[in-house]
Amino acid sequence: MQTKNPANPRVLAALTLMAMLLGASTVWAQQNNTANNNKPTKTQKLFQDGRKAMLTGNYDAAIKLLKQAVDAKDAKTSYRLYLARAYRYADKPQLAEAQLKVILKSAPDHVEAGQLLGQIFAGSKDWKNTVKILEPLLQYRHDYTTYQLLAEAFYNLDDHKKARKYYKEAIKLNPKNATDHYRIGNIHLASNSFALAADSYQKALNLNLDSPVLRYKLGSAYFNLRNYFGKVSVVTVKAGKIGTINGNWYLIEPEPGKKDTFRAAPSNSAIYQVARAIADGIKDRPDIHFLKANIYLNAHRYKRAYEMFANIRETIPKEDKALFFFYYSQAAFGINKYDEYISLLGEAIKLDKDAYEPTLVEAYLKVAGQHNQAGDFTKYIEFLEKAVNASPQTTSLHLSLGNAYQEARQYAKAVLQWRLVLDLEPDHPDRTNLLNKIAKYRRMTKPAKAPSKPAKPKKGVTKTV
Repeated sequence: MQTKNPANPRVLAALTLMAMLLGASTVWAQQNNTANNNKPTKTQKLFQDGRKAMLTGNYDAAIKLLKQAVDAKDAKTSYRLYLARAYRYADKPQLAEAQLKVILKSAPDHVEAGQLLGQIFAGSKDWKNTVKILEPLLQYRHDYTTYQLLAEAFYNLDDHKKARKYYKEAIKLNPKNATDHYRIGNIHLASNSFALAADSYQKALNLNLDSPVLRYKLGSAYFNLRNYFGKVSVVTVKAGKIGTINGNWYLIEPEPGKKDTFRAAPSNSAIYQVARAIADGIKDRPDIHFLKANIYLNAHRYKRAYEMFANIRETIPKEDKALFFFYYSQAAFGINKYDEYISLLGEAIKLDKDAYEPTLVEAYLKVAGQHNQAGDFTKYIEFLEKAVNASPQTTSLHLSLGNAYQEARQYAKAVLQWRLVLDLEPDHPDRTNLLNKIAKYRRMTKPAKAPSKPAKPKKGVTKTV
């Protein structure tokens, strides 16, 4: 069998070179086609240049370029969104609003456009339109921005129920926003959820949001939780002064017999936070000093509370004077100034009879009880009599006064009071005992019958002869 001669090596080399050239030409053609396809169109170039101008702060140029891109036939929704942003940055919110409304009209589910429009409405405090735009977006996306804007809107519309709902959702998605914690703290405080309010305010503080007003509100929350002085400790502070803040302590009073040593309240107490608000420069208002005095009053530090009330007496506004005098009277009672206690309570009654007159009988009884404990029986009876005069229809008061008269051996007066008890309450549980006591002491008080005088002897008749 005869074999063919192999091809000429020169021919093979030429063929190989031709194949390589053809391959390279194909690759170059493909790359050239790709480059041509990636080359931006005129509209895309306008958009890119406009976006770059916006990002570098040249808003007028950005608006001009982006407007041309939006007006082109091959415009995209994203071009209009950037034009709206440029208008907003250029402080032309109405023009931005118009562009966003166009987007939402054709694409109601465009979340970015809706959020930007919501931010514009919020910026102009148009809270109703903020809600109108943003609430429908929740069916398309649940994100922090939407929840937070909705929470702010409802908060400013005084719809605290919905505001609380949306703040909670926002905080789940972003727990690091201190303002959200502060706002929901305000909502909890307004609804008397004091523990939740204190927790929210403390979280805001931990996230470095601090202000005298926040401190004051946190102090109010602690006050309503009856956390007046917290867990009092003994601390050493050189050249310390009572009633001041030192680090995380409020110096209440010196520790007897120890230099530079004080009883102090911790930062998680009402007195610390209110004092801190004052120290940090909160506006000097009577209600702040009123709260501080009430903290001392409720912590049973009556002497200091009495002094504080006395100092602010002339500063209290008219609408708060009745409440002020009521608390001031309690401080007077705490330091055994009983006559002043009744006098101050009388001032409160003059200003608001309906609210404070019902407390007068209790006040008389409290003072009567104090005199009884002190062994001053005359004063005890005196204030029981005042209580009866203030509320003559109260059976128990007549009974107490009758028993007091009995103990003082004023039996006639005691009998009278017991008879009034049975007149007011014929079926009184102690009726039989009272009847027996009335009978017993009535006999004792009944005046003895005067003895009858003997008859004068008749004069004899002298007959004359």
